[in-house]
Amino acid sequence: MKSRREYYETRKILMTGSRLCYSLSFLLFFVCMFISKGFITIAALISILILGGILCSFYAHRQKEFLFCPKCGSKNIVKKAFFGMPYAITEECPDCHKKIDLDKPIDKD
Repeated sequence: MKSRREYYETRKILMTGSRLCYSLSFLLFFVCMFISKGFITIAALISILILGGILCSFYAHRQKEFLFCPKCGSKNIVKKAFFGMPYAITEECPDCHKKIDLDKPIDKD
């Protein structure tokens, strides 16, 4: 199994990918309003980007299930930034103040 640090990095990458897909689809939506031809192509690109964003969001949410303190079960070990994007993972639980080995596989706790 993966370690908590790997789950954190995977979640961070997936959330960045989903925000990128949503932003590109939003940009393409406005580009579509200013051009006179190619609506079908842009609509297909928008739908693919939105589907990609949804899939990235779904898999990022699944990674969140493994980011907790093994001692007390607190989910506060990941610090979040704007729009809930993770920006740091702590090696000490903020609730029980126990040291967490982030590089140890999840199933070895």
